Amino acid sequence: MFKFISVVLFFSASLFSVGATKSDQMLIAAVVNQHAITERELDLRLDFALATLNMPKTKESKDSMRHQVLQNLIIEKLQESSAKEADIKVSEKDIDKSLENIAKDNGMTLEQMKERFKGMGVKIETLRNRLRAQVLWARFIRAMFSNQVRVTDSDIEKELEKVKRALETDQYELVEIVMPIDAKNPAKTKQDADRLYAQVSKPMTNFRLVAQQFGAQGGYVGWRTARQMDDDVAKVVQELGVGGVAKPFQTQNSYKIIKLVDKKLGGQGSFKSRKVSLARVEIQLPEDMNEENAMILENIVSHLKSAKGCKAFLQVGNEANGHTEMIEKQPMASFPEPLQVILDTLGVNQVAGPIQDGQGVSLYMVCSVDNPEKDSLPTKAEIKEGLEQKEFSRQAGRLLNKIMATARIAITHEDPKDELKKNAK
Repeated sequence: MFKFISVVLFFSASLFSVGATKSDQMLIAAVVNQHAITERELDLRLDFALATLNMPKTKESKDSMRHQVLQNLIIEKLQESSAKEADIKVSEKDIDKSLENIAKDNGMTLEQMKERFKGMGVKIETLRNRLRAQVLWARFIRAMFSNQVRVTDSDIEKELEKVKRALETDQYELVEIVMPIDAKNPAKTKQDADRLYAQVSKPMTNFRLVAQQFGAQGGYVGWRTARQMDDDVAKVVQELGVGGVAKPFQTQNSYKIIKLVDKKLGGQGSFKSRKVSLARVEIQLPEDMNEENAMILENIVSHLKSAKGCKAFLQVGNEANGHTEMIEKQPMASFPEPLQVILDTLGVNQVAGPIQDGQGVSLYMVCSVDNPEKDSLPTKAEIKEGLEQKEFSRQAGRLLNKIMATARIAITHEDPKDELKKNAK
């Protein structure tokens, strides 16, 4: 079975804990319409954010992310309080279901994800709180606008015709981080967006998990043609390769960071559904890696890269006492995302690597690529659901802007330790 041991799904193993003191739990980071955000809440969210971004949990890292994470918490407080005032409720089973979906997206069970979080010193309750606010807000929006959102049979037929035409047009699957611009400090929002981009553009970062945390409307966008996007978005997306992340760019009221998850060329299926055959050679590294061993490895790698075809590639691997295997006609989506990005740039008989793989390094040669068949049409029920969700999202954005414009927000800018010193005097 194919394995890629070096992929770290959520976190870097080098993270170390910087805990909050008991006094921190009593300090207030911000007050949002009389609802307090404590330094403890902020500290837990910072720990979680840094973990998903593979950043070390140092004071410097926390300081660099403090503003944006606090802005997210403020938006969550506004969303959650609005929903609760309308008597919207969610159960713990609802949150468990959302957690299960996240775990499934990352190839784990919920229990496995909980253990992963526990092992890295990150509280899964932090993610539960984030999801609770999201589910409450989504239900609130549906309750608020259900009478206004009407999708007719005519709407569905028109959309179906658009989908049929789209199958013959290039399409792009997108995930985005939307960061509302702080009207009081727009330059800081741009700085936060640039800093966030520097982390999420790294191949080991779980972009979708980060997108769920950063930005009031961040998350999965779905499939879009260029004509279904704003011109500035379409231009950015069309220049990306699969797995690529666009630098932050400004829209009317926000900065966006977009990732191209997958794409379909006109009349074809998605890139990730392509069937790829690979030859793999793994070379174990000695524990005492010295200059002589490094030269031997370099020589092996050179011979592997110059091999003419997969049969010769595997033969070189066997002669070098490496572990060899043939991976036959697997969907591109079955490989770890960092490897997908690399393979996407290769043609038949080209080699990727060496890539760190546990206690060794692996090299891969592409043996064949079978283009997928054109996708089937969605059902009318799926089209209706998509149209409704699009309209609910539009209404949610408008309402949130109004709520934020009238909210009473007081932020404590002082460092918690400075506040303690001042109170002690």
